[in-house]
Amino acid sequence: METFTDDTVVALASFLSPHDMLSLALTCRRFGDKHGVDRKRSAAREESTREVRQRTENISLMEVAARTILHAKWTDDEKNSLPRREDESWIGIYHEFLKLFRLPLQFDKLVGDNIDYVDHSSKDKTRVRSTGSPTSTAICSNIMRAGKHSVSFNVYNRSLGGDIAIGIMRPTREGITKGLTKCNPLHDDLSRFSLKEYETLYQNNNTDCCFISTSIGIGMLRRRWKQWKDSELLAMNEEQREQAEMQNRICPFGWEGVEETEESTFKIGMVLDLDKGTLDVYKNDRRLGTMMRGLVGEYCWVVFMISISGEVSVTIGR
Repeated sequence: METFTDDTVVALASFLSPHDMLSLALTCRRFGDKHGVDRKRSAAREESTREVRQRTENISLMEVAARTILHAKWTDDEKNSLPRREDESWIGIYHEFLKLFRLPLQFDKLVGDNIDYVDHSSKDKTRVRSTGSPTSTAICSNIMRAGKHSVSFNVYNRSLGGDIAIGIMRPTREGITKGLTKCNPLHDDLSRFSLKEYETLYQNNNTDCCFISTSIGIGMLRRRWKQWKDSELLAMNEEQREQAEMQNRICPFGWEGVEETEESTFKIGMVLDLDKGTLDVYKNDRRLGTMMRGLVGEYCWVVFMISISGEVSVTIGR
């Protein structure tokens, strides 16, 4: 149909979700194949300055639709917070944009035998609860690449002992958490990045995860370092060897906002500013301070419960 132009396809596709755009791209070559502008299909004038006519990327019509709606919807700050990775799919970026800035935050991955959603009937994934030990983890899979991001965690803690740790971690590898009966990000290797990729991407800025202990207020840090060979350790002097072995351990640390929590109900807020490389912490809307500096790269929000015995629930929100 000659009058069903590329411009018309893009306009109609802009009403679709990213998932539906991808499905439509797979239905026929016209929608899904990568190509330049087909001038025979367009009724637009040669001097038109429409987005479709101006395309220089070798992308499909559905990719153009996703890119068009993104440019119409996102603010300058949102755009800066979601930089495109090389030739990354525009449909994929549109999906990430909606998760980061338009849809409610939720716990997409639950890892461990003793963690579950509070309300299965409503398919609500914003609230989880722990039913005991061992340690279990709830991960929000929204990937924060740049810019400033805020979150709040409402905690209800009636446990005997134990702790709830809240913070950030690198995005997980696909399928790495499947089948795990327990999970502690400070101990377990969940990152989708290899050590070699860490050296390439982040050099010395290799903070794998960073948490606040809500019970005693200290920070807990794990870095990703080189895995030393026995021959390398033997070649070091005692001081060098001790330093090398310490690099792969959990590092508790004090910071300006250390504060114990005795309440059973409280809120922890966090602001991750990847432009400045900082992680600020709030308690019951009161700023405690900057817990971490020098952060570089991609992170997700995460909560894990340590040695819980009793009733504990955590709700994530903006």
